Amino acid sequence: MTALLDRIGLPGDEKSWAALGFDLDAGHMRIGAVSCVVGAQPSWGFDEVHADPSILGIPEVTAAESGGAGAHPNGVSFVDHLVYWVPDLDETVAGLNAVLGAQPRRRFHPRGPSGPEMAFYRVGEVFIEVVAAGDQPPMLAGIAFGAPDLDATVAAVRAAGGPISDPKPAVQGGRIASVWTGHVGWGVAIMEPKQRS
Repeated sequence: MTALLDRIGLPGDEKSWAALGFDLDAGHMRIGAVSCVVGAQPSWGFDEVHADPSILGIPEVTAAESGGAGAHPNGVSFVDHLVYWVPDLDETVAGLNAVLGAQPRRRFHPRGPSGPEMAFYRVGEVFIEVVAAGDQPPMLAGIAFGAPDLDATVAAVRAAGGPISDPKPAVQGGRIASVWTGHVGWGVAIMEPKQRS
């Protein structure tokens, strides 16, 4: 059975996440099926693994309390994806296949032949977006949350005092708004999925 991502460690303090319209309880919050702990190094955890996850070069969140009820004032209702930068895509795909017990859903150059090669894994309701990023060590570079009404979410974030861009078209379809990079010192975006016909 494929491993499910069920825990994420998020950098930044509770005040910074509250300013983005999230409801936290003692540094913890639940977003969809994922429990998050705030004030941590970017990290992850899976419900089960098929090999030692330390081979992926990312710290593991060993326990994250549920925190919050999962309903947030900003309207965010799920984690869409984590961005995972790696120096060698072939090596990382082999490692992820072993740890997760699954193959990537896709592997290609989504931005054309001059852009980075990427691989996409579905791990529960979350995607891991693996990006060949050259000579740096493996790292979780950012997160994208999902909300059904991005305009309402942006308004709620601004009402809470958070810095967020205006919505724009997302590469993968739908729309996206980005939190200013310095706010939590990490890449944070909120997406509205494209409507399916």
